[in-house]
Amino acid sequence: MVAHSGSKPGFARKLARPFVNTWQFLQDVRHELQRVVWPSHEETWTFTVVVLITILIVGAWIGALDWIFANLIALLRLYR
Repeated sequence: MVAHSGSKPGFARKLARPFVNTWQFLQDVRHELQRVVWPSHEETWTFTVVVLITILIVGAWIGALDWIFANLIALLRLYR
């Protein structure tokens, strides 16, 4: 049977240097960001236009459904 020493190995090391893992994480993040292929200005503009057009189409669709259902409820006189 192994005697319990009261603390885990490496625990004192973690207490003595608490920001080692944080510093390593930030270095890894910086390294990964250097590997990212960022979109060009034209790609960013194109994606923005696509998103705005999609928002307009979905908004019009939801607005039309809302108008249809509101009129349907008014015709059925469910709420007086």
